[in-house]
Amino acid sequence: MSSRRAPLSPVGLLLGEVVPTMFLLKAKWRDVSLDEMGGVMKRIESLRRGLKVMDLLQAAGPLSLAELARATGIDKATLLRILATLEEEAHARRGLGDGLWYAATRDMVAPAADTLLAQVSAPVLDRLCQKALWPSDVGVYHDGSIQILETSRRLSPFLVNRVVNYDVHVLPSAMGRAILAWSAPETRAEILTTLASRNSPHDRLAGERDRVARLIDETLTRGYAIRHPGYFVAVRREATVSAIAVPVLSRGVAIGAVNLSWVARAQSEADIASAHLEDLRRAAAEIAKAIPLPRSVSGTTDRQGGKDRRHLARG
Repeated sequence: MSSRRAPLSPVGLLLGEVVPTMFLLKAKWRDVSLDEMGGVMKRIESLRRGLKVMDLLQAAGPLSLAELARATGIDKATLLRILATLEEEAHARRGLGDGLWYAATRDMVAPAADTLLAQVSAPVLDRLCQKALWPSDVGVYHDGSIQILETSRRLSPFLVNRVVNYDVHVLPSAMGRAILAWSAPETRAEILTTLASRNSPHDRLAGERDRVARLIDETLTRGYAIRHPGYFVAVRREATVSAIAVPVLSRGVAIGAVNLSWVARAQSEADIASAHLEDLRRAAAEIAKAIPLPRSVSGTTDRQGGKDRRHLARG
């Protein structure tokens, strides 16, 4: 049995302590002194401020510390203490990539799936960056592009384009190729059909199914995806960046991908893979483990790390 205590309820964690039972019994049968009442009232005020912050994050988040201070009227020092308590008890989190404060997500419901994935990814990316030093992103496929949910670029000592493009092309990016390669055949076909209908030059390859099939087979055989050399989204200096990526798998289904980026002239792909591929795979597995399993999934091939097996749909 885990020794970690369960998170307190918002009321419990913001009161700061449970009022002793004996105090309640005494209060029931005699008048409470002003000193005793004052202590309780201070804690109720702390509760009121904490709930105000939680409500604001849930209604209007993500928000910066300055925005929270303006909206609540609470000074920044007090806000930081409230936010630290909420984060410790898994009721709030601070984004790695943008530094904004979010309300934490606890349930895997469809609208909150990306929020939950970003939430569980943040500490994993932090640890991976501390070890590899180079930054990583976590992304998912939506409507013809890869959307970056979380990143450790602000934490890396190396300057690898700190400006995050939250929509990345599928076929030239390492994360896009990883998600495509480890998707179920029917999902892959849907993605390629969507890409082929778009006018972007980065999506033209989707209409050449034989070339795509070779790209996918090479990726599966290698056990990880690589970024197309020279690819960039909006800033030309992005073309100097290389990346490898592996899928985040849930019952064999690629629900996202995690990458590792570096400046191409600094290290070769072979050196990066030799030094950090297993770290990257462990990070992806740790993220996947923290995500609740879907109720049903489609079949897909998992040949990550050279193994080939079929994952059948389960109810």
